[in-house]
This record gives sequence, C-alpha cells and structure tokens, in this order.
Amino acid sequence: MTAQQRMIFAVWGVAAAFVIAAAGVCTVLIRRAEREAISESEGRAVQFVSGAEAALNRTLMALDVLLAGMGDVLAPSLATDGAIDRVVADRLLSGVIKRNLLARELAVVDAQGRVLAAGRSETERLGTSLSDDFIRESLAQPTPTLAVSAPILNYATSERALYFARPLQLTPQRRVLVIVEVPLPLIITILAQAVEIPGLSVTLERDDGQLLASVPSIDARLGERLASGLPTEALAGAAVRAAGRLDPAPSILAARPSLYRSVRVAAAISMDAALADWRQDRAAILKVATTFVALIVAAGAAAHWQLGRLARARLEIARALDIMQRALASMADGFLLCDAQDRVVVWNERYLEMFPWLRPVIEVGVEFERIVAVAARALVPDDKDEAQRQAWHEMRLSMHRGGYGAYEQEVNDGNVIDVVERRTPDGGVVSVFRDITAAERELARAKVAAEAASQAKSQFLAAMSHEIRTPLSGMLGMNSLLLKTQLTVEQRSYASTIRSSGKTLLTLINEILDLSRIEAGRLDLVVSEFEPRRLVEGVAQSVLTRAKKKGLTLSVQFSTELPKLLMGDESRLRQVLLNLIGNAVKFTEHGTITIDVAHRNLDADRVELSVAVRDTGPGIAPDVLPNLFQRFMQADSGITRRYGGSGLGLAISRDLVDLMGGRIGVETDMGKGSTFCVSLPLLLAQSTGLVMADSQLDPGFDMDKGLHILVAEDDEVNQIVISALLTQLGHTCDLASDGLEAVARVKSGTYDLVLMDIQMPNLDGLAATRQIRALGGAVGCIPIVALTANAMVQEREAYLAVGMEGHVSKPIDVNELVRVITRVVSKASP
Repeated sequence: MTAQQRMIFAVWGVAAAFVIAAAGVCTVLIRRAEREAISESEGRAVQFVSGAEAALNRTLMALDVLLAGMGDVLAPSLATDGAIDRVVADRLLSGVIKRNLLARELAVVDAQGRVLAAGRSETERLGTSLSDDFIRESLAQPTPTLAVSAPILNYATSERALYFARPLQLTPQRRVLVIVEVPLPLIITILAQAVEIPGLSVTLERDDGQLLASVPSIDARLGERLASGLPTEALAGAAVRAAGRLDPAPSILAARPSLYRSVRVAAAISMDAALADWRQDRAAILKVATTFVALIVAAGAAAHWQLGRLARARLEIARALDIMQRALASMADGFLLCDAQDRVVVWNERYLEMFPWLRPVIEVGVEFERIVAVAARALVPDDKDEAQRQAWHEMRLSMHRGGYGAYEQEVNDGNVIDVVERRTPDGGVVSVFRDITAAERELARAKVAAEAASQAKSQFLAAMSHEIRTPLSGMLGMNSLLLKTQLTVEQRSYASTIRSSGKTLLTLINEILDLSRIEAGRLDLVVSEFEPRRLVEGVAQSVLTRAKKKGLTLSVQFSTELPKLLMGDESRLRQVLLNLIGNAVKFTEHGTITIDVAHRNLDADRVELSVAVRDTGPGIAPDVLPNLFQRFMQADSGITRRYGGSGLGLAISRDLVDLMGGRIGVETDMGKGSTFCVSLPLLLAQSTGLVMADSQLDPGFDMDKGLHILVAEDDEVNQIVISALLTQLGHTCDLASDGLEAVARVKSGTYDLVLMDIQMPNLDGLAATRQIRALGGAVGCIPIVALTANAMVQEREAYLAVGMEGHVSKPIDVNELVRVITRVVSKASP
C-alpha cells in the first residue's frame, strides 16, 4: 500500500469517526443550550431587578429628602401658631416643583384632607384624591417616615400617579401631611431602565402584594392585590422558577426589597420567552449537524485534490523562504528572530559580521541563552571580571525576555551597536542591530528625549483639559440654570460670584491651552469682518464694574474717521485687549485708565489699527522690562501674592500679536503709570455693514417641532445641565450613560442628532461613533456632534476623522451649541 493510499484510508476512517462524534456532540449541545438559556435568563432577571432596585432607591431617597426638608422650605410661610400663609407657601412650593424633575405637584394637607397649600392652583381648586385612611395612617406615624399611596387618578390631569407623604410637625399641637405627586409613567420609566429583555414583566408592589406599577402597564390591575406572595428566595436576590406576577404562566422570577421595606420590585421572564432562542438554536444545531455530515463526505472526496495542493504549498513555502533569506542578506542591519520558546529561528549574515564570535554556535533551534553566554565571554574576556560578565549576561536576558527593549552595546572594535527588540504576535522576539557612531548615539538619544517630552506635555495638557473642564462644565452649567430661577438678592450675588470664579478658572485653562497651541504651531486665525469701535467698547464695558469698585475713571477715545468695518480675528484681538485693559484695572489703585484708538492708512486696502492703554498705576521697574513679555513672568514676586495671576497673559498677547503680523510694546514711568500699545495691520472690509447676531437663540432654520436628540454623557451633573439646555431650546432628548448604550439606542430609536461625549466607560465616544457609522443606511448617517472637554486641536481633528460632523466644547456655550446643531442638522436635512 502506497503512502497516498494509506492517507486516503486514514481520511475515510476519520470521516466515519466524525459522523459518530457529530451525533453525540449534537445531543450534548442541545441539552447544554437549554441549560444556558435558562441560566442566562436567570442572570438577566437578577441583573435587571438589581438595577431597577438601585434606580428605585435613588428615586425614593430623593423624594424622602425632598419631603424631609419641606419644613425649612415652608418656614417663611408659617406663623408662630402654626398657621400657613397660603400665598407665600404656594409660591415656595411652586419654586421647588420647578427645580425638581420628579415632582409634578407638592402640597400640604391637614388631617381632614383639605389642601392648605399647593404648588399648582388646580390642586387647591380640585383637592387631592388621597383616601382618608392613607392620610390618617400617615399622620399617625410616631416616627415620620415616607409613606406611599396606592395608584390614584389625578382629577386635574386624568393621569395616574403615586403620592409620597411625610408628616410635618408645625407646632406641638398641630401636625400636617406634606405630599408629593409623581406621575406613574415616570415611575414606570425608572423601573424599565431602557433595557430590552424579551418576555420581561416588572412589578412594583407593597409588602402586602398591592400592585403599584407594572411594565407593561395594566391600568385595570393597578391597586389590586396580586394572588400570591413573593417567594422568600426571590426576595433574597436569587432567581427562582415560579408563576409570573402579572401572568400565572411558568416564569423565572427575581425580586428585591427597596430601602423602604414596604416597597418591592420584581422582574419575571416567561419560560416561553427564555427558551425561544434555544428552540431556534436546537433547529440550527440539527441543521448544522446534518450539514456537517454531508461536508465530511464531501471532504473525503476532496482529499485527493488536497494532497496535491499540499505538495504545491510546500513548494511555495520553500520559494517564500528563499525570498526572505535574500531580503535578510541585503539588509544593512543585523537581524535575529527567536520563537516563543527563545530558540533561534533565522538570522542574517550582517548579524554574524557584527558578532563574529557567534559563528561556531549559532544554528536553528539553539537556545538564545547559549548565544548570550558566548557573547558575554567575548565582550568580557578577562576571567577576573566574572561579576561584570554575569551582570551583562543577566541584563541581556532581561532585555530580550521583556520583548520591548532598546539599548546600546559597545563592542571590542570600538563601534557602538544600537539594539531594538520587539515581541511578535506569536510570542517570539525580533532583534535588529544597527551600527552607530557616538555622535549618532547622542543625536538619537536627544531626539527620543525631545519627542517623549513633547508627547508627555501634549498628553498632560489633554488630560488636564478634560479632567478640569468636565467638572467645571457641570459647575458652570448648573450655576447658569440656578441663575435663571427665582433667587433672593443675596443668593443671586453668591451665584454670580461662583460663576465669576468659574469663568476665571476657565480663562486660566484656555491660556495654558493657547500657549500649547502656539508652541505647536496649531493656532489658526479666523479672519472675518468686525467693528473696531464696538469691539473696544465691549471690552471696556466688561471691566467697567471692576474699575468703578476701585474708584477708577475709565474712558475710551476714538480717532476721527475710524473705519467702521475691518477684517481680522475679532476674538483673538478681544483676548489681547482684555488682557491689557484688565491688567490696567488690576494694578491701578487710583486715578484714570484711558484707551486711545487710532488708525493710519497703509495703502488703498489696508490700515494700521493702534490701541493704547494708559494707566496711572505704579509703573514697571526698568530691570523687569526685558522679561515682561516672557511666560510666567510678573513685575515682582509680591504681585503674585497680592494680585494673583499666572503670568501668561502678556506672553500670549505678544504671541497673538506676532501671529497677526503686528507689534506690542510698553512705555512706563515709575510711580506715574504705564502705556501698553498694540498696532495691527488690517484689511478694510468690502461690505457696507455688519449683520449683528441676535441676542436671542435662533436655530436658523425651521425646527418648529424641535429635534429628538440622543445625549451620550456619563457625568450625571452634565446630564442634567444638557437636558435642561435642550429643553429650553425646544428639543426633546434621551440620555445614554456610555457608548454601548448610545449605539443600542441609535439602533432602536429615531433621532435627529447625537451629542456624543468622548471619554465614557465601557465604550468611548470615538469607538461608539465608528460602530454607528458602520451600521449603514439612514441610521449610520445620523449627525453626530462631539460633546467634549478636550480642547486640543489634534483631538478635534480625530473627532472629525471618525465621522463626527462637529464638536461643542465644555463648559457648554448655549449660542455655540445652537450654531453647531443648526449647521449639522441643516447640512443633513437634504
């Protein structure tokens, strides 16, 4: 029997064995798939009910805290005898409702159910639907705790809601009940968690089995007591097999009690739904098994052809090996490849030319440690230096086994060999040896150090930008929302101070980032038409309040026939002037500050705009002037302690003026003041007028019904801020806490736009955008805008590269948000 015949006989023997094995495997897989389907559903039920419990606990605790603090809220409306001033109390309750996303109504009722105060007028007019028993039992609590009513139909809205109540002791003799109304759909939304699990039903129950809410919602059963109680094992968090809560069919049931022990949440997955995929898998497994048997027979028939193909493949491998050997021979660098077990696989002649003492020992399969031992003896030939030899031996093995090393080795002839090693995907190590001179070594080391320093600085600035801007965005956003509410004069003063401090911190961050952009040559000017008079007056107006507080006189003087419109980067010029005028106000204790604006014609199309800022401050010492525009420099060490500041303002101003082709200088007289002058060559604008942006937010195109926007943001504070801003703009929005949830929502929902945070858990914004774009069709083309605290230019370029249409920086500027939404949606509308 020939070798080929023996091979054919073996192939058919293996085929028969495979057929028998396929039948056994098919049976095992079907049974295992059934167990896994049930186990997976049990895990889903437990995981879901844990999440629902956490969400419910947060909601109940928020409501409990809200009600517990109503005594302080209502204090301005209470008389000493416990009487409530209804007008004042109504206003206070209405203010709380506006600030709380959960509460639809807040009210105070007495023991007879009469409404003493309410946040909404219709409640006072129509009263509440609370039962006398609920009011009596809630007021009778010896220790005030949160009480939950049965689902009640609101008279005013015709909507079912749950009422949460807590007794409030007005006087030792008078106790009232403070209630908060939460619409039932909101409770259902909290329970549902936006998780899609086939066959899932969720119930919110009392400990006596009374149904408070359910998903899916069944209005007819709300308030009734369910037939059976929850199993003890289910309440302990384990999944059990039992009848469903809404449907008596066999189900997988899991339940959890809330922090308020009288309220429980349960989740049930019907067995039919749990095994639906398994039934499909069973059919698929049988189909695959049948197909597999057929393929085995076909494979036997193809064995003859495959044997011939194997022979041809061996020939091609030999040819490829020959090509590789010739390529290695032509390399100017030494080359060595070891496998995952540190045995030599291949090398080139140049490697042996660099290390000729290895020729007697090197061969395929030799251990690399033996190569190192021979090299150590060649490099340290004196037996008296055994310690040095052993140290080099250990160092070389450590570098090689690390797989990502780089070092330099001076050989006996005085040459220096640069060694770079990298690990291959299969665990081996590629070593490249390059002969370099001492000068080349120093140049390479300096280049690596410079590149590492530049990369470290860029990474630091990017990380600092994100880590500081994210909480700062939440702080300024919530502060902006707070300033739009009804505040006392004192509260508004405090909130304005917070906003001012936040803006100061943001300015410092922007200065540092501007400095980085300038150093990297990535700061580009945005040239457009602007009014110089309006620009200077606006900057002066922004510091006028500070000047008046110090008793300073601030004046602006314009030259006659000053051009109305010029071409330039208005924002960067404003930044320079704000630095100069702000410094004048900061360092001047008494006297005047004068801003002179003049111009002179350069040619028919250009003028030179000059702005001189004169103050009556202390002046600048002559020895300080040469370094005044250097980074992190101030006039003296006492200035930092007295006035604060980073010392970057003048340095950035000088760089910006240089970038715009102008010049900046200073004249000073100790004890009398200083004059900073900026001169810029600017083009005359060709248009006759500048269209001013309306101060009101205008989307710029027809969005009467608003947009349905998905906001992917992991920070809870920023979620609140962005949701409130979009609601004020007339849009609706859904929230996603990470990239995975954002992709899932895009797949299942219909959105006009996605606002995508970049740094999120589980899946970041860039990866989520790539997955959305890969979906194809209309869903894959949805406009996506980066919502990011990263302010580096290269970061923004990366956002556009993955398919985002724009970006909005944190902290969020509302006008910028409107402009970007208008632009990307208008572009996508056709």
